Amino acid sequence: MPTASAMRFAGKSMKPLVGWTAAAVLVMAAACRSRPTPGTACRVPDQLVCGGTDRALVCEPAPGGGSATTWLEVPCKGARGCARNGDVDECDDTVAQDGDACPRNPPLDYACTKDRSQALVCKDGRFGLWRACRGPDGCLVEGGRNVRCDTTLGQPGDPCAQQGTYACSVDRLWMLSCDGNALTAASSCRGPEGCRVERASRKVDCDDAVAAEGDPCDQDKRITCAQDRKAELVCSHGKYAKKRDCRRSDCRLDGNELYCD
Repeated sequence: MPTASAMRFAGKSMKPLVGWTAAAVLVMAAACRSRPTPGTACRVPDQLVCGGTDRALVCEPAPGGGSATTWLEVPCKGARGCARNGDVDECDDTVAQDGDACPRNPPLDYACTKDRSQALVCKDGRFGLWRACRGPDGCLVEGGRNVRCDTTLGQPGDPCAQQGTYACSVDRLWMLSCDGNALTAASSCRGPEGCRVERASRKVDCDDAVAAEGDPCDQDKRITCAQDRKAELVCSHGKYAKKRDCRRSDCRLDGNELYCD
């Protein structure tokens, strides 16, 4: 706002970004009676059989295209491994690492990394990064098949999808916003309370009571104090810039009012 005593809020409350999805647990009937080996021919596309307690073999199209199918070995690193359940074999792949092989056909197949820091998605036969789970809950497997990723904390460049959702940076100095592809810095939070997440309401609060010239900001004409309290700053074109010097007294906030003389 343009005047020294303009009403303002010291913090901002935004909806955080939290990822949640269901992981596919692979289940296929075992129709082949002979023990298959990786790379050998198979006849029933998508058939799955356990190759051990921690791995399975899936009948997939052979490399290079065509109609031929061969056995592909995939890891089953989840708690249940690969085991017989009734008359079918089941592979628990809710835990994986980046680059692990996975079947191409499940519609959506997600996993947590072993250290719970990332959620992965199966794409084109390999697990790759879906979300960075930097929040305190990390990546969790719930109910044996659901993958939940806590993205209330992040870093610029972390992948995201829902434009307009927010997170705090890991160092709590920045409020991050999703642009539809990745997290970017929306505002600095150099005030004493920094950037914080209210766990009950899932809101992101940013204390921008002070800022530095050049810091990002997301509300045009928003005013704040410089870190040394010697100037008033204003948000202009996405960056804080000096509005005026405070020559007679330090810049200060009193409730929702800013004073600079």
